[in-house]
Amino acid sequence: MSEEFKVIQPTTTVYCPKRGEGWTLTGITSIEEFTSVMFDGVRYTLPAREIVEQLLPNQLARETKK
Repeated sequence: MSEEFKVIQPTTTVYCPKRGEGWTLTGITSIEEFTSVMFDGVRYTLPAREIVEQLLPNQLARETKK
């Protein structure tokens, strides 16, 4: 990953195969932080790295299939 990091806005939609579709409750400004994500009414605190490297690409892949 490059040194430059693009800020991820709150309410960004993400997808986890295990938990389904969710959205970020807070923005992401650093790959090293933890961020709250809501899946099916349950709040999870996840590493930003997992969101950026797995959950966002999963959602983008789902959107391109539609």
